[in-house]
Amino acid sequence: FYVQNQAQIQRSVYLKGLAIFHANSYNTSSTIMIRIGQPHDNEGGTHMNAENLKTLIQRYEENFDLINNKENEEIFKWRAVRCFQDAWFSPDAEDMSFSERFKAATKECSVLLDNGQVSPTNGIIKMAEIESDEVECLFVDVLFADDQGDLQVRQDHVEEFLDGIEAVRQRCFPSFWKYGQDRHCAFTYLALYAPEENYIYKYSEAEEFAKHIEYGIDIGSGQSFKLDAYYGMCDLVVDALRQHPSLLEKHWAICDDSCYRDDSLHLLAFDVIYCSRAYNFYQGISYIPKAQSTKAYTKEQLRLKEEAEALAKITEIEAQIQAKDLELDQYRGISLLNVQVTHKQYGTGIVIAQKDNTIKVRFPEDLEKSFMIHAKFAARPTFEDDEQVVAAFTE
Repeated sequence: FYVQNQAQIQRSVYLKGLAIFHANSYNTSSTIMIRIGQPHDNEGGTHMNAENLKTLIQRYEENFDLINNKENEEIFKWRAVRCFQDAWFSPDAEDMSFSERFKAATKECSVLLDNGQVSPTNGIIKMAEIESDEVECLFVDVLFADDQGDLQVRQDHVEEFLDGIEAVRQRCFPSFWKYGQDRHCAFTYLALYAPEENYIYKYSEAEEFAKHIEYGIDIGSGQSFKLDAYYGMCDLVVDALRQHPSLLEKHWAICDDSCYRDDSLHLLAFDVIYCSRAYNFYQGISYIPKAQSTKAYTKEQLRLKEEAEALAKITEIEAQIQAKDLELDQYRGISLLNVQVTHKQYGTGIVIAQKDNTIKVRFPEDLEKSFMIHAKFAARPTFEDDEQVVAAFTE
């Protein structure tokens, strides 16, 4: 086997009879597969459960009218991208301040980024009103910088952007945790700016989807997040979507002139990933544990032989857990890191760590204390908007 040196070989993975080589040039889709022996049943030569992916896409199509009715209207994502493109690349954009330009571009984003607990887009606007040049530089020269299709460089740009914008927030709005930015925000901005080259990313949705299609590469999280692994999974979804012409026909039928024409299907791929969790398309789909799927499919898929009554009970409990998990989404985005607090005994401090509703605060003389934020615990420190913070974390 010989590869011309058009792109540096990034990694090789052996997955159930396949050697898979990924070149680091994302734009050219440089993925080469060589079959070694016979693949396992129902895998179709890919490092995932192709049948589960097909089922999820079929359920998306079966529920297409539901997810795009007046109540749900998931098609708003395509309108949001069209709005961003029209405003950002408008000839009039050069005459606008950055805050005005960003506000006009994200006007249709709705719940794509903001919810009742966090407001990252408003945070960008407010920060740009104070430090316009710095915020614009972080977007134009860092986040949107040309990376020549190198996903590691793109991921580095995202991390640099998040560090930089957090520093601006600390200077301008140290007590406003609602203005915090995360990877979901950064990759949404990237997808709005260059939708043909990027995918929107949400941690919980990505993890659930990878688990249910038994994606063989760990996407990771936090410091272990792997952008190329996530984009690779999304590419597989795009490939599968092209095998469903009836779904594509329905999709294009509702994409009017107010919608972005996403021929790459990147937005549709994310919508399948998002809706699979939001509308519980996972119900009844069995899958092998993540630990096994990420060991390159070295074992056969587990066969669950539960009694009908036990299976029904499991399905019921999973539905309840999924519903509760969705309820918690609006609170997961709350970050209290670097927020200033006051304690009756220890004085003024800064939050340096957070896990769920437990925070660690550094007080003068490097004194560090941990507290649970809950209405029942009166010995905790207080915040500038104390009542709102405590109510959210108690809930």
